[in-house]
Amino acid sequence: MKTFLSSIILMAACLMPAKAQQPGPFGFGGQQLKNNRADSLCSKIYRDINYVGDGEEYHNLDIYIPKKEGVDKFPVVVHIYGSAWFSNSSKGMADINTIGAALLEAGYAFVTPNHRSSMDAKWPAQINDIKAVVRFLRAKAKKFKLDPSFIATSGFSSGAHLASVMATSNGVKVAKCGTQEYDIEGKLGIFTDYESNVNACCEWSGPVDLLHMDCDGVAKDPKSPEVAVMGMDKEGHTDNYEMLSALYYVDPQDVPVGIFHGIKDNVVPHCQGSLFYDKLQANGVKSFLVEVPEGGHGFNMYTPENLKKMVEWFNSARLDPKSSILEKGGTGAYPAIMKEEASLKAHTIFCPQDLSKFNKKNPLPVLVWGNGACNNSPFEHMNFLNEIASHGYMVIATGYYPAPGVNGWKYERSVSEQQLESIDWIIAQNSDKNSPYYGKINVKKICVAGMSCGGLQTLSNSADPRISLLMIMNSGLFNNSNAGSAVPGMPMPSKDKLNEIKVPIMYVLGGKDDIAYENGMDDFRRIKHVPAIAVNYPVGHGGTYSQPYGGEFSIPALAWLNWNLKGDKNAAKMFLGNDNGMSQRKDWTIEKNELVDQPKKK
Repeated sequence: MKTFLSSIILMAACLMPAKAQQPGPFGFGGQQLKNNRADSLCSKIYRDINYVGDGEEYHNLDIYIPKKEGVDKFPVVVHIYGSAWFSNSSKGMADINTIGAALLEAGYAFVTPNHRSSMDAKWPAQINDIKAVVRFLRAKAKKFKLDPSFIATSGFSSGAHLASVMATSNGVKVAKCGTQEYDIEGKLGIFTDYESNVNACCEWSGPVDLLHMDCDGVAKDPKSPEVAVMGMDKEGHTDNYEMLSALYYVDPQDVPVGIFHGIKDNVVPHCQGSLFYDKLQANGVKSFLVEVPEGGHGFNMYTPENLKKMVEWFNSARLDPKSSILEKGGTGAYPAIMKEEASLKAHTIFCPQDLSKFNKKNPLPVLVWGNGACNNSPFEHMNFLNEIASHGYMVIATGYYPAPGVNGWKYERSVSEQQLESIDWIIAQNSDKNSPYYGKINVKKICVAGMSCGGLQTLSNSADPRISLLMIMNSGLFNNSNAGSAVPGMPMPSKDKLNEIKVPIMYVLGGKDDIAYENGMDDFRRIKHVPAIAVNYPVGHGGTYSQPYGGEFSIPALAWLNWNLKGDKNAAKMFLGNDNGMSQRKDWTIEKNELVDQPKKK
């Protein structure tokens, strides 16, 4: 059997005191230069800060602040040392004068944390530590002049493993596989209310598929570092090792990931990098792979060209998050953008590109949206939702960002609770001084809406007291006689649910050819206790959402929102009186209950 450096590290670690576990200057992370280049690039260095508050050395970190005049806050890269998870105190050896110096020179704050070793605790303790690091940095951002909106991870070898898991597990609190589960978020420290999500990753020579460290065809020592950190053999524990591996967390919503790996790496075979890159690409995740022909495990890797590419990668991630401008931003006064937010997984945001026009005196009302077919991506409705956002709305849609080339039907079904997550999130963002949405949202004006299954999800949530308006599109509750025709997985509240509605509601249906027509019209006719409207346009169940600017369905939707959430009197004319705008619009019909035309109470 081939002898590997990992075995050497294992033997060396066994001889070290459990507390120290400190590799030498030529340690697992390659040659660590002893000069003070990084120090000379810093305006301030904070050393031995405990990010958990327990006084343990393995929970200390260092923060290097760059020399940049006139900068109020710095983007952050958390770089994690390599040690085969055997060291708990090597932050001072974390590629500081190579990777660290390059990032400091480019204006990034450089953070090097310690974490628990495999002898201190078994997985997921190590990832719990790094997630606690990110929460701590967000909580203390103002004190250390850090930009909490951009925190990226980086790492070498086992540190790259942790950096990669961070990048692929945004939003995952408890990892589950088969019959096994791990709390990978953890509850370390006092800042558990802060997010541990990261915005980008660059990993160097990392193991990402710990089940297949022999992907190069060379047998590995069964007493490997990954066995030590897991505390169990691989045989019979496939589910556990998948939850140790970044490869198995990959999904289309992952943040950008850059990979550097040496072809001649004899510790972590370079096929690990290839496997990771292929999986990221297959999921449409922005990524790159640099295979260094003469690169070993930490040797010949930190070339000027590679360091420059790393910096440019982080720069591009900061300036180009996953976002798109649809139809030139829409036809409204506030050109919109479609984007994802790392702190709200499995949701997509549509909002004005320029938020500076909104404040506490002119806040954005909110539309929370659920998709048809219980789809977990708004790809069929994005033109419609983008158009609404362009008229001055914060739109939060259930489901993953509609990435180009990614089949929107590939995801698991959405659930009603995602709409409530949207409300929770935007209320928290409006109160968070570090959020770009701080003080810009009217959290007293929230409409919840949805199409087909999304309409059923909306009706399931309709009693939530934070909701001030409802809009049900191509949908309606099933009754006892036709419940059997529902698609499996749809929420199925009874018609009694309508009695819980406390706010105005509008049904937008596709005429008698709409499969939801009878259900929707039956709902409407039952609702006597709140203002209710039903409008029909003869287009069938699919609506006009994917047409330019959302097509005809955008007309009543915007009028309904503008009237009820913004007090727009002209929009009210689309519904009030016998000669209302909807009745005059070609091919549309409107019905309303007697409460609609009654003067609103002030």
